[in-house]
Amino acid sequence: MVKKTILVTVAILCGMLHGAILQPAKAAVAFPDVPSNHWAYSTIQWAVDNDVVNGYPDGTFRPNQQVTEAEFLVMFIRAFDELPKVTKMTHWADPAYLYAEEKNWPTMGAGSHELRSKAISREQVAEIIAGANGVNFLGADAIQYLLNTELAKGKTDATIDGYKGADFLTRAEAVQFIKNAKDKGLEDLKARPELPTPKDQMPKPKDDANLPAKVREVKAKMEEVVSEKYPGFIVSTVEDRLNITKGTKGADRLYASFNIATAKGEVDRVIAFRATKDESIKLAVELLKAVGVPVKDDFFDTLKEAARTGKESEHKVGNRELFVRPHPTNADQITIQIVK
Repeated sequence: MVKKTILVTVAILCGMLHGAILQPAKAAVAFPDVPSNHWAYSTIQWAVDNDVVNGYPDGTFRPNQQVTEAEFLVMFIRAFDELPKVTKMTHWADPAYLYAEEKNWPTMGAGSHELRSKAISREQVAEIIAGANGVNFLGADAIQYLLNTELAKGKTDATIDGYKGADFLTRAEAVQFIKNAKDKGLEDLKARPELPTPKDQMPKPKDDANLPAKVREVKAKMEEVVSEKYPGFIVSTVEDRLNITKGTKGADRLYASFNIATAKGEVDRVIAFRATKDESIKLAVELLKAVGVPVKDDFFDTLKEAARTGKESEHKVGNRELFVRPHPTNADQITIQIVK
């Protein structure tokens, strides 16, 4: 009798701890901590309606609560497939880890129950989702894969830095990742290849087709240059502009940009935004080369002098005229106008 009572008690406790994931969900639940203006309101309702996840016994959803690796795996797999049956269970998430092992997905908790209960990072999520799409990318490459295929839009912006891979995943973010995968056409969870996927097989960003041809061309060249020479820097585009950024805080992230003329009377421009830093000026020179202006490396000294003195200058380079114009009040900013 005592043994039966203990077993029932353990079952109830397990249900309380993990019922938010494993128990059948109830549709159209109104969670007091997920108001209708919450950024993930509709996604959370979708997840509940489709038995991906459930609320807690106290009626809350806890959208900002961190998600463990075990919890995410169960949510993710249940959205697409059935969990396998495990004869001898040693942990409540054993079926999910068996499934992940068969698919060769990267997990931390495959051999450690302790790690299964650790919060999962957004980078780990990128690696798992990339694997489920049939590619083997890790770290920043996995993040780039999600961004390029629009499986994620980033946390602050659609860049590797803006994705915030080191941040821990929340429950609201978890269901958004899963819904994104569904919305982008993922139907069957795939096995991850044994060998790393070559980088030249990285899908191109889908919005590249909508970029002006000149920006698209410069972007391709600068991605190669930055990858080889400038670790930690990121190339991104916004409509008619290409940005090169580094860091995490506001304007301090922007080092250089290329802006194409969009109206009559305008000219193409390269801008160094941190001209007191050598990297910013070097990137401006690299951008000029990528645009097709045959400047030599010593043009760096010309820009450095302009940053120091604040004096404007004109230069004939090939069939282009370059007008170097330091900002009148901001010593950190230099604009190079490109005139044919």
